[in-house]
Amino acid sequence: MLLRSSLFLPALILAGSAALLLGAWGFELIGGLLPCKLCLQQRVPHYMLAALIIPAVVLARFRAFRLVFFVAASGLMAAAAFLAAKHVGVEFGWWQGPMDCGGRVQTIGSADELFSLERPDCSEPTYILPGITMAMAHLLAVLPLLALSLLGLWRSVRALRVPRAA
Repeated sequence: MLLRSSLFLPALILAGSAALLLGAWGFELIGGLLPCKLCLQQRVPHYMLAALIIPAVVLARFRAFRLVFFVAASGLMAAAAFLAAKHVGVEFGWWQGPMDCGGRVQTIGSADELFSLERPDCSEPTYILPGITMAMAHLLAVLPLLALSLLGLWRSVRALRVPRAA
């Protein structure tokens, strides 16, 4: 059964994370939407998870690696969900965003300050659908990936406790 395959959940999580990155890059490169500082921070857990693609393909049949993968995936997807929720809160004014997010600098003293001038303000939502901002869409997409990661972690821990049939 496909759902019980040892490769299915890691592949689904990796594919979902890669799809989110591709979508973000698509909105940026094709749609012309520049990401703010918080948007760029939200991509980091997905880049880190992408670093596990090759080891996951090679080592996924080993129980211990699956456990390590799901621990890493759960942590990274939890971080992605936290960053997305933080961004949603900034967009709706529930809390303040970073001081250097979209702020204007009087004098430009470094390349970092120059590049920060081009970025949009984190507190201004970018709607991709009526009532749905990009940060909200990211949060809604990451939560199922987090749930799948936790499911895989639970299954991996259970599989390590159950002795293998000879």
